[in-house]
Amino acid sequence: HHDAFYTEADRSGFFERLGFQHLVSWNLAALRRCVPVSSSTRLLSIGCGLGDYEIALAREVRSVLAFDLSPVAIDIATRRAAAAGVDNAVFRCSAGIDQDVPAGSVDLVVAFGVFHHLSPAERQAILRAAHTWLAPGGFMYVRDPSARGLLRRTLGPLFRWWCDVHTDDEDALDPAVIAGEFRDAGFVEIRTDYVDVIGGPLPWLLASRSDRL
Repeated sequence: HHDAFYTEADRSGFFERLGFQHLVSWNLAALRRCVPVSSSTRLLSIGCGLGDYEIALAREVRSVLAFDLSPVAIDIATRRAAAAGVDNAVFRCSAGIDQDVPAGSVDLVVAFGVFHHLSPAERQAILRAAHTWLAPGGFMYVRDPSARGLLRRTLGPLFRWWCDVHTDDEDALDPAVIAGEFRDAGFVEIRTDYVDVIGGPLPWLLASRSDRL
């Protein structure tokens, strides 16, 4: 599913749509409000896809190590990073938990729209691995659709019917459940924020490249 999606996304310029670019910028602004990002930050990203977030953040941090299950996505992300002149980002094909990442070698772990694709057991494995990778005082930032969101409850079925982004086994997440999973993995300070992203699905629903859309 993911290889086919990323192949078509690359061919059609899906992630070059202005709507998606605005969404990436908006999500990165939310990240910066929650956790420190600086030129000394060693960043690790799980589920990087074609590398939009990672390439943007590479210009602000010391280094980026990014994982994705799809070899197609990794190849495209590597090519896009080179085209953007980014030389401090490494993209690897992996589930994100079987790489030899030294303990305490990362300052920030991010996962944008990844956890709702995973089972509870898979999330717990990644959280425990991330807790090991993080240096003292490090952060993990996860951003996913909330099962409590009114818009998702009302419009979610239409969204799933309209586009082929989703796989059958994914679903929105209960924030309280995710917070509990973080605690079980050893994280101490846990913060949950809610943002009503009204236009979030639009880049998937609208093919237009117009800035107005």
